[in-house]
Amino acid sequence: MELIWQLFYAFLKTGVFGFGGGQATIPLIQEEVVENYAWLTEEQFIDYLAMGNTLPGPIATKMSFLIGYDLAGFPGAFAALLGLILPSTIAIIVMFTLFQEYKDTAFVKGMQAAAKPVVVVLIAGVAFSMARGSVFVGMDFNTARTWIILGLFVVAATLVLLNELVPSFDVHPAIIIVSALLIGGFFIR
Repeated sequence: MELIWQLFYAFLKTGVFGFGGGQATIPLIQEEVVENYAWLTEEQFIDYLAMGNTLPGPIATKMSFLIGYDLAGFPGAFAALLGLILPSTIAIIVMFTLFQEYKDTAFVKGMQAAAKPVVVVLIAGVAFSMARGSVFVGMDFNTARTWIILGLFVVAATLVLLNELVPSFDVHPAIIIVSALLIGGFFIR
Protein backbone atom coordinates (compact mmCIF):
# COMPACT_ATOMS: atom_id res chain seq x y z
CA MET A 1 0.00 0.00 0.00
CA GLU A 2 2.93 2.33 0.65
CA LEU A 3 4.03 1.99 -2.98
CA ILE A 4 0.54 2.99 -4.15
CA TRP A 5 0.71 6.20 -2.08
CA GLN A 6 4.25 6.89 -3.29
CA LEU A 7 3.11 6.51 -6.90
CA PHE A 8 0.18 8.85 -6.26
CA TYR A 9 2.44 11.43 -4.59
CA ALA A 10 5.20 11.22 -7.21
CA PHE A 11 2.76 11.77 -10.06
CA LEU A 12 0.81 14.36 -8.06
CA LYS A 13 4.01 16.45 -7.88
CA THR A 14 4.45 15.95 -11.61
CA GLY A 15 0.87 17.01 -12.18
CA VAL A 16 1.27 20.10 -10.01
CA PHE A 17 4.49 21.32 -11.67
CA GLY A 18 3.91 19.99 -15.21
CA PHE A 19 3.30 23.25 -17.03
CA GLY A 20 3.38 23.22 -20.82
CA GLY A 21 1.62 19.99 -21.68
CA GLY A 22 2.53 16.33 -21.84
CA GLN A 23 6.00 16.60 -23.36
CA ALA A 24 7.04 19.19 -20.79
CA THR A 25 6.12 16.83 -17.94
CA ILE A 26 8.49 14.10 -19.13
CA PRO A 27 11.53 15.56 -17.32
CA LEU A 28 9.44 15.79 -14.15
CA ILE A 29 8.32 12.17 -14.45
CA GLN A 30 11.92 11.15 -15.09
CA GLU A 31 13.07 13.05 -12.01
CA GLU A 32 10.54 11.23 -9.81
CA VAL A 33 10.77 7.67 -11.12
CA VAL A 34 14.49 7.54 -11.97
CA GLU A 35 16.17 10.01 -9.60
CA ASN A 36 13.96 10.40 -6.51
CA TYR A 37 12.49 6.92 -6.10
CA ALA A 38 14.85 4.87 -8.35
CA TRP A 39 11.96 2.72 -9.52
CA LEU A 40 13.40 2.66 -13.04
CA THR A 41 16.82 3.03 -14.59
CA GLU A 42 17.32 5.72 -17.21
CA GLU A 43 17.33 3.01 -19.91
CA GLN A 44 14.04 1.56 -18.65
CA PHE A 45 12.53 5.05 -18.56
CA ILE A 46 13.56 5.63 -22.17
CA ASP A 47 12.00 2.30 -23.13
CA TYR A 48 8.72 3.35 -21.50
CA LEU A 49 8.91 6.71 -23.22
CA ALA A 50 9.43 5.03 -26.58
CA MET A 51 6.54 2.64 -25.92
CA GLY A 52 4.33 5.50 -24.78
CA ASN A 53 5.08 7.44 -27.94
CA THR A 54 3.86 4.55 -30.09
CA LEU A 55 0.44 4.55 -28.40
CA PRO A 56 -2.33 7.06 -29.08
CA GLY A 57 -3.11 9.77 -26.54
CA PRO A 58 -1.23 12.19 -24.31
CA ILE A 59 2.25 10.99 -23.36
CA ALA A 60 2.18 11.98 -19.69
CA THR A 61 -0.99 10.01 -18.93
CA LYS A 62 0.33 6.99 -20.82
CA MET A 63 3.64 7.17 -18.95
CA SER A 64 1.92 7.43 -15.56
CA PHE A 65 -0.34 4.48 -16.30
CA LEU A 66 2.44 2.28 -17.75
CA ILE A 67 4.90 2.99 -14.93
CA GLY A 68 2.25 2.61 -12.24
CA TYR A 69 1.07 -0.66 -13.76
CA ASP A 70 4.60 -2.01 -14.03
CA LEU A 71 5.34 -1.22 -10.40
CA ALA A 72 2.04 -2.11 -8.71
CA GLY A 73 -0.47 -3.51 -11.20
CA PHE A 74 -3.81 -1.82 -11.81
CA PRO A 75 -3.95 -0.13 -8.38
CA GLY A 76 -0.55 1.45 -9.10
CA ALA A 77 -1.63 2.47 -12.58
CA PHE A 78 -4.77 4.18 -11.32
CA ALA A 79 -2.96 5.83 -8.39
CA ALA A 80 -0.28 7.26 -10.72
CA LEU A 81 -2.85 8.38 -13.27
CA LEU A 82 -5.06 10.00 -10.65
CA GLY A 83 -2.06 11.75 -9.10
CA LEU A 84 -1.10 13.11 -12.51
CA ILE A 85 -4.52 14.36 -13.62
CA LEU A 86 -5.99 15.57 -10.33
CA PRO A 87 -4.02 18.85 -10.12
CA SER A 88 -4.73 19.80 -13.72
CA THR A 89 -8.41 18.93 -13.38
CA ILE A 90 -8.76 21.21 -10.37
CA ALA A 91 -6.55 23.88 -11.95
CA ILE A 92 -8.52 23.84 -15.20
CA ILE A 93 -11.73 24.54 -13.38
CA VAL A 94 -10.23 27.33 -11.27
CA MET A 95 -7.92 28.83 -13.87
CA PHE A 96 -10.44 28.88 -16.70
CA THR A 97 -12.74 30.91 -14.54
CA LEU A 98 -9.92 33.36 -13.67
CA PHE A 99 -8.47 33.35 -17.19
CA GLN A 100 -11.76 34.43 -18.69
CA GLU A 101 -11.71 37.38 -16.33
CA TYR A 102 -8.04 38.44 -16.74
CA LYS A 103 -6.85 37.03 -20.11
CA ASP A 104 -6.26 40.44 -21.66
CA THR A 105 -4.10 41.86 -18.86
CA ALA A 106 -0.40 42.49 -19.39
CA PHE A 107 0.51 40.28 -16.44
CA VAL A 108 -1.19 37.18 -17.87
CA LYS A 109 0.21 37.84 -21.36
CA GLY A 110 3.68 38.18 -19.83
CA MET A 111 3.31 34.89 -17.96
CA GLN A 112 2.35 33.11 -21.20
CA ALA A 113 5.28 34.62 -23.08
CA ALA A 114 7.76 33.64 -20.34
CA ALA A 115 6.60 30.01 -20.15
CA LYS A 116 7.08 29.25 -23.86
CA PRO A 117 10.91 29.30 -24.09
CA VAL A 118 11.25 27.35 -20.84
CA VAL A 119 9.00 24.58 -22.16
CA VAL A 120 10.98 24.41 -25.42
CA VAL A 121 14.25 23.98 -23.49
CA LEU A 122 12.75 21.27 -21.25
CA ILE A 123 11.54 19.32 -24.29
CA ALA A 124 14.94 19.72 -25.99
CA GLY A 125 16.62 18.38 -22.84
CA VAL A 126 14.44 15.27 -22.90
CA ALA A 127 15.15 14.79 -26.61
CA PHE A 128 18.89 15.04 -25.96
CA SER A 129 18.65 12.59 -23.06
CA MET A 130 16.64 10.15 -25.17
CA ALA A 131 19.10 10.35 -28.05
CA ARG A 132 22.07 9.87 -25.76
CA GLY A 133 20.49 6.98 -23.87
CA SER A 134 18.76 5.09 -26.66
CA VAL A 135 20.21 5.98 -30.04
CA PHE A 136 23.89 6.68 -29.43
CA VAL A 137 24.67 4.22 -26.64
CA GLY A 138 26.79 1.16 -27.39
CA MET A 139 26.97 1.76 -31.10
CA ASP A 140 29.09 -0.67 -33.08
CA PHE A 141 29.64 0.84 -36.51
CA ASN A 142 30.47 -2.59 -37.90
CA THR A 143 26.86 -3.78 -37.66
CA ALA A 144 23.91 -3.22 -39.94
CA ARG A 145 21.75 -2.64 -36.86
CA THR A 146 23.71 0.52 -35.97
CA TRP A 147 23.48 1.89 -39.50
CA ILE A 148 19.74 1.21 -39.70
CA ILE A 149 19.18 2.99 -36.38
CA LEU A 150 21.33 5.94 -37.46
CA GLY A 151 19.51 6.02 -40.79
CA LEU A 152 16.14 6.07 -39.04
CA PHE A 153 17.37 8.89 -36.80
CA VAL A 154 18.53 10.97 -39.78
CA VAL A 155 15.43 10.27 -41.90
CA ALA A 156 13.06 11.03 -39.00
CA ALA A 157 14.94 14.24 -38.16
CA THR A 158 14.87 15.29 -41.82
CA LEU A 159 11.14 14.61 -42.14
CA VAL A 160 10.39 16.54 -38.95
CA LEU A 161 12.47 19.51 -40.14
CA LEU A 162 10.82 19.43 -43.57
CA ASN A 163 7.40 19.35 -41.91
CA GLU A 164 8.34 22.46 -39.93
CA LEU A 165 10.19 24.41 -42.62
CA VAL A 166 8.36 23.59 -45.86
CA PRO A 167 4.65 24.46 -45.70
CA SER A 168 3.70 22.17 -48.60
CA PHE A 169 5.52 19.18 -47.08
CA ASP A 170 3.21 17.32 -44.75
CA VAL A 171 4.03 13.85 -43.44
CA HIS A 172 1.94 12.85 -40.46
CA PRO A 173 4.04 11.81 -37.41
CA ALA A 174 2.06 8.55 -37.19
CA ILE A 175 3.43 7.55 -40.60
CA ILE A 176 6.98 8.16 -39.38
CA ILE A 177 6.40 6.14 -36.19
CA VAL A 178 4.66 3.19 -37.91
CA SER A 179 7.34 3.11 -40.62
CA ALA A 180 10.09 3.01 -37.98
CA LEU A 181 8.29 0.23 -36.10
CA LEU A 182 7.97 -1.86 -39.26
CA ILE A 183 11.59 -1.27 -40.29
CA GLY A 184 12.72 -2.16 -36.78
CA GLY A 185 10.58 -5.27 -36.69
CA PHE A 186 11.79 -6.56 -40.04
CA PHE A 187 15.41 -5.40 -40.16
CA ILE A 188 16.78 -4.80 -36.66
CA ARG A 189 17.70 -7.89 -34.70
